[in-house]
Amino acid sequence: MKELVTDVNSNGVMIVIHTSPGSASLVARHIDSSLRGDVLGTIAGDDTIFVAPADARRAPATLVAIQRALL
Repeated sequence: MKELVTDVNSNGVMIVIHTSPGSASLVARHIDSSLRGDVLGTIAGDDTIFVAPADARRAPATLVAIQRALL
């Protein structure tokens, strides 16, 4: 996954992941399946993923979990 992800950012509530073109769906599927307890769901475009943390109060911890899983 490291070679597909170009950037991971958060505003404290929503997490946004940028990928290489055409890779967002693959990365989002990986997040959905590997971080079920931490992630409510993902929305993937061509090269951008919006991640909704399961608990907004734990968004910073979810960000760290995503970074560990992807980077």
